Amino acid sequence: MLYTVSKIADKKIQEDIEIIKKIILGKLNPRAIVLFGGFGHGGGSFKILNKKIIPLNDYDIYIIMNNKINDPILEELGKECSKALGRGGMEIVEKFQDTYDEDKFFHVDLHSLEYKKLEKLYPTQRSFDLKTSLVIWGDKNVLDKIPQIKISKSDAIRLLFNKLNHFAIAEGNSNIIKSIYAVKGLTDLCSSLLIFYDKYDSKYQEREKNFQELNVPDRLKKLVSEATKSKLFYGYSIKNVERFFLESKKWVEWTLKKILREYLKIDSEDWKVICRKMYQKLPYIYFNDYLKSKYLFLGQYYLNIMFFVSGLRKRKFLIKSLMRWRDAGLIIGTAMILYSFEEENEAERYIKKITNSRKSLKKRILELYSIYYLQKLI
Repeated sequence: MLYTVSKIADKKIQEDIEIIKKIILGKLNPRAIVLFGGFGHGGGSFKILNKKIIPLNDYDIYIIMNNKINDPILEELGKECSKALGRGGMEIVEKFQDTYDEDKFFHVDLHSLEYKKLEKLYPTQRSFDLKTSLVIWGDKNVLDKIPQIKISKSDAIRLLFNKLNHFAIAEGNSNIIKSIYAVKGLTDLCSSLLIFYDKYDSKYQEREKNFQELNVPDRLKKLVSEATKSKLFYGYSIKNVERFFLESKKWVEWTLKKILREYLKIDSEDWKVICRKMYQKLPYIYFNDYLKSKYLFLGQYYLNIMFFVSGLRKRKFLIKSLMRWRDAGLIIGTAMILYSFEEENEAERYIKKITNSRKSLKKRILELYSIYYLQKLI
């Protein structure tokens, strides 16, 4: 198998890829086109409906160029690709208030990287996975330029911030998205712990095997196995969606608390105390691996400038984000944790550092998170 665990599904994926390649090559002159994500590592998700293969993971694609391509060009090109496949091309993180629909929110997510910068990529999970992704057109050796990478432990935390965002979106939404995010909660907490303990692998199948060797509760090992099988073989289908969703959320909380307490040397189990310690300590070390020095933590202020500009594009005047050096994303993530685990008054304290909006707490957090997330920085 190449893209999935099914030869039949692979045939459909290949047909889609040919359409995408034709559109990209008609507009750009790349050095290579790389299929990333689950489909790029033999673990893409799909379902069979009326004998028809329906891909469920987005197509995550990197276009390796000699020159820089601006994001607006990539966004329009991605929409054109999605439309050509008969899919909606929307982002659920951005349109979080809409009821989830598999076609409406399936999209072709295009990224561009300059060839000369491949050897200087940040030590992220994304860079690690990119090195072993599938080149679907062009220079087959292009990814050899990426060095061997040890993933920053900050990525383990980032993954779990994203899961809390997904849970908040799914609550009150369709059972389909609840099922998908319940499964992803468990497969991503698996990735998070493997990153944290330097045992991560790019393939879902290998991650699940490695996870069984960790010193974690047997119930969690069983759930991660169930979630991995659901993702690979059953199109995210699970029995008793509500129960599985709540259990996934509980174990994501367990994992996040375990990592934060160990990483920041926190004794308390109380989320209010943990988050206060996070706010005090995490900004000083979270970006060290990216900035290449523990003394350059103030450089994260640049992210606040970018966040402010991104807000303007969404007609949000987030001037308060420019009044502090701590990364707005970490503050929003802290509020997300507290909201998720029923500490809403405390969450309010943090979110007010970013916005004076009077919308509901949940809506404020999700709006701010979507602005930050869609910069592709977290």
